[in-house]
Amino acid sequence: MASWAPEAFACPICLETLSDPATLPCGHTYCLLCIQKHWDQPSTKGSCECPQCRQRFTPRPVLARSNVLMEALEKLRLSAAEHPVPVCAEASPPSGLYPALPTGSPDLCPLHQQLLELYCCHDQQRICDECGLLGHKGHQVVRPDEQQHKIQQELIGLNARIQGSIEDRERVIQSLPHVSQAHKVSLQQLIEDSQAVFVDVLRSVELSRSQVLELLHTHESSSSTHTQAHTHQIQQEILLLRQKQEQLRGLERIQDPVTFLNAFTSVDCADPPVSIAAMETWTPQALVSGVRSALEAFREALEDLTKTSLARVFRVVNDAAALAQSSSQSCDPAVVSSQSQPPSLNPAFQITEVKSDSAKPDVKPKVQASSPATQEHHTNRGSASPAEGSAACCLAKPAPKTREEMLKFRTELTLDPNSAFRQIRLSDGYRKATLCAESQNYPAHADRFVFWRQVMCAEPLAGGPSYWELEWTGHRVTVGVAYKDMDRSSAEDSARLGHNTHSWSLYWSGKAFSLWHAGRETALAGPKARRVGVYVDQQAGELAFYRVSHTQAQEICCVHTHFHRPLFASFRFWSGVGSSVSICELN
Repeated sequence: MASWAPEAFACPICLETLSDPATLPCGHTYCLLCIQKHWDQPSTKGSCECPQCRQRFTPRPVLARSNVLMEALEKLRLSAAEHPVPVCAEASPPSGLYPALPTGSPDLCPLHQQLLELYCCHDQQRICDECGLLGHKGHQVVRPDEQQHKIQQELIGLNARIQGSIEDRERVIQSLPHVSQAHKVSLQQLIEDSQAVFVDVLRSVELSRSQVLELLHTHESSSSTHTQAHTHQIQQEILLLRQKQEQLRGLERIQDPVTFLNAFTSVDCADPPVSIAAMETWTPQALVSGVRSALEAFREALEDLTKTSLARVFRVVNDAAALAQSSSQSCDPAVVSSQSQPPSLNPAFQITEVKSDSAKPDVKPKVQASSPATQEHHTNRGSASPAEGSAACCLAKPAPKTREEMLKFRTELTLDPNSAFRQIRLSDGYRKATLCAESQNYPAHADRFVFWRQVMCAEPLAGGPSYWELEWTGHRVTVGVAYKDMDRSSAEDSARLGHNTHSWSLYWSGKAFSLWHAGRETALAGPKARRVGVYVDQQAGELAFYRVSHTQAQEICCVHTHFHRPLFASFRFWSGVGSSVSICELN
């Protein structure tokens, strides 16, 4: 073995003696770290090939250290130490082909002058027997060769398990195209079936429409015919009555008593019979109101049925998407699922508005939300009215009244892209939201609003007071705050801003403002405002909305309640593509 050429054991990349040699499928050998770094370079990343023969490998080979070659190198070093090969003085050996071999006596412990035959895993250094009993007592002390052999056996098992995991994933990758194709075929069939269902529903509605219209047209024709017959009958009765009237007038002109008596016996002097047809008066009000009531009930029932059915469809699709996402995350040990937050502890709320006096412009409307305990407290007071209770609550911790005061609590907010409805586009550094006609192809996320056109900010409004402003365009808008655990996927009011106990919102209907909470609306007076300021003090339980214009802020309403968790600024869009909401930068 001493006759072997040393160049045969040099790495072609670093030109040094092979360290942890790894052999490629083509047969060439490199340092394990060298070939991995070579493949990880940006210029060669994604292209795994042998630097010598340029053979490509797809997929990237899983390399491991060659124990046989390591043993051969060790034997070569030992043989070179026992049988040194003389070299010419003029020739200098190539540098770096062999590591430095010990030439003197083995290393001894400087303290005890004993062989350093042990290794302290805790301090990561070689020690002697005496050190293991004294200075390293209680540490994990092992023999290096035994520990190396043990770790190598564990690495072999770990490598085998990793290789098995790789093979399992490769089999999954090979099966994914077939699964994806089958999924695509199933979804295409589902789309066709859904289209057929809606076609049948539309056909049924169209049939109902034609039947109702035909019924009404038939009734209209029948009513017209009945009216004509009724008119003809009355005209005949009038003709007979006129004839009888002429006979009576003829009797009046007879002067001879005998002739009069003879003529009178031939005349029917009884009162004319009262005709039911002549006395009947028919009006269509009952028919119109009845049909309209039935059609309105039909429309409401159809809307409720459509809403419930669509909610079930959305729920099934969202559950399937969440299951697929959780399955993909379960393959990654670094993914940790967050625990769901506890359900809302909000009590029932009672909203009371204290209307402002037109003669006192400084008095602003107040809205108080109180828990059942607070309601009982106000009830037991007796003499205090709800308005007085609300005013007292406002005086205890009043919200800032000037914009200069509120700007001291300005907060920088950004919109959360993981919560945005699929047709809401975010821009300007996630500070502007615009309603679009096309879907934005957002990835599936548990925080995304699925049914309602809503988006939530990422920063919580907790702790001290916070103030922020927004500008909006469009016909209608809803702005408010909500708890993080508000429902996102439901088509019911549990996911609708201001219509559940998890959120509060200010709504502009196109005519006036109103406050919404727990599905209850409180009408508010005041003109329109394109710029709205929001003040939140989570600890004090205060939420106030302001109308901002020309660096001045006028309070629209103020809510006093108990916020149990951090709040998040939220928005809801209505119809109207191009409507936008922008969070203002406050300097």
